Amino acid sequence: MPSHSFILNGQQVTVDCEDDVRLLWVLRDLLGVTGPKYGCGLGVCKACTSHINGQAFNPCSVPVSDIKPTDQITTIEGLAATVGKELHPMQEAWLQFDVAQCGYCQPGQIMAAVALVEEVKASGGQITEAELDSLRNVCRCGTYHRIREAIRAAAAQM
Repeated sequence: MPSHSFILNGQQVTVDCEDDVRLLWVLRDLLGVTGPKYGCGLGVCKACTSHINGQAFNPCSVPVSDIKPTDQITTIEGLAATVGKELHPMQEAWLQFDVAQCGYCQPGQIMAAVALVEEVKASGGQITEAELDSLRNVCRCGTYHRIREAIRAAAAQM
């Protein structure tokens, strides 16, 4: 069986599995990292959103064979460590604005929001309504208004 290595939340990991296994299942079933949620398996709902080398991506759509040993995968479990705190500013804002209801989509929502804010800030910009509209993570509870408020608040802290 093929062996696949990559950096997960700051730690080098290696798994033995077939090349066509989607990274989401490697994370959840083989490595026990359950923050990224399974929603659609097609990269549409974005419940599994994580970061690869600092960019948002959907591990449900990526075969593990596409991941290089030097690729850095960050899930919600490793997000706070990226800022050296107990919680990332986006997680703090989520709590402050009482965003979560059922909570299922929240890891993906937070990871997508962090990637967007970091991308906008790197280009020297500020979060706009159009950029908030570009986030396409599905929330069945409909907490979009609080999500947007939390993103704006966290962006000021990032």
